Amino acid sequence: MPPSTARTSSSASRPIGLEALDDRLIRDQQQKDMNAEDIQELPRRGGGAWLLVQFGADTAEEPLAQAEGFVRWLTDGKGYERDRVRIARSKQEDGTSEHLWAIRESGLGSTAFPPDGKDHWPGWEDSAVSPDRIGEYVRKLRKVMDRHGIVGAMYGHFGQGCIHCRLSFDLRTAEGLATYRAFIEEAADLCVSMGGSVSGEHGDGQQRGELLEKQFGPELVQAMREFKAIWDPQWKMSPGKVVDPYRMDENLKLGTGYNPPRHPVKFAYEEDGGDFAHATLRCVGVGKCRVPEAKTTMCPSYQVGPPVAPAPRLRLHWPTSPPTHRGCPVSRSWSRASTATARCPASRP
Repeated sequence: MPPSTARTSSSASRPIGLEALDDRLIRDQQQKDMNAEDIQELPRRGGGAWLLVQFGADTAEEPLAQAEGFVRWLTDGKGYERDRVRIARSKQEDGTSEHLWAIRESGLGSTAFPPDGKDHWPGWEDSAVSPDRIGEYVRKLRKVMDRHGIVGAMYGHFGQGCIHCRLSFDLRTAEGLATYRAFIEEAADLCVSMGGSVSGEHGDGQQRGELLEKQFGPELVQAMREFKAIWDPQWKMSPGKVVDPYRMDENLKLGTGYNPPRHPVKFAYEEDGGDFAHATLRCVGVGKCRVPEAKTTMCPSYQVGPPVAPAPRLRLHWPTSPPTHRGCPVSRSWSRASTATARCPASRP
């Protein structure tokens, strides 16, 4: 049976899911008029954070009984006031738990380009520590952010100790890049000191490859290097990742030299300063436009792109970063399509 959901700001016993939301994420969604009615269902709104505690079983009665027992444990055993906790049944049980999950699922879409006027970027978006230390870690991470003048919402998988966040890095100026590097290095030191992982879910890639020696130590990284050399002696397969990595602040899409093509457009793009290239950055690949039936949103890049079916994010970046291979049909298609204009209604500011 579909699970029921208990909402609180504490921990749980026997849950199948623990997902967190902080108050900044809620403010971002409110200012964007996202999930307005759903947010009204959160208990004791007005500050702090919320934990979605999900229970599931083979019958409809079992998860409800677990959720009710959990509420009693919080209120009677831990002294929580009753208005800090609510129970929501699943949609199949005529409940509204899916309303709360909609808030959580909108985390990335609502925080990547928040209404504060600053672009927020990945870079430290999935660090993880042991779940029993996550409170300590979040408090210390906030202090690191404060020291570097960085802000951003936090949400994540508390059952796995994984924190997601998009942060207000300035990736276009030399000073901003220096701050970005200093923050990432200090955050990595904090995470590793608590026995955590700098990449709890999404992988290391270029962005955190440079940090792996902090986490694993030089001896193990050297072993990785030797193992890779056995299978790739000429260093042709995915160079610059994991071992002998590129620096985290090089080969960036942005950077101090960022100056993409500015094609003629028909929309004003007021929220992007009239910059179509910046508007394309709003696509973060959440997939709202890839649905079986386009009842709400369809990526308008389908109107101007070539007759192939890649991800919408790739389509949107073709106008500002088109292939340059001579004879490439994609390049030829953009010679006629780049004057058309796409605007994503799902990533509105």
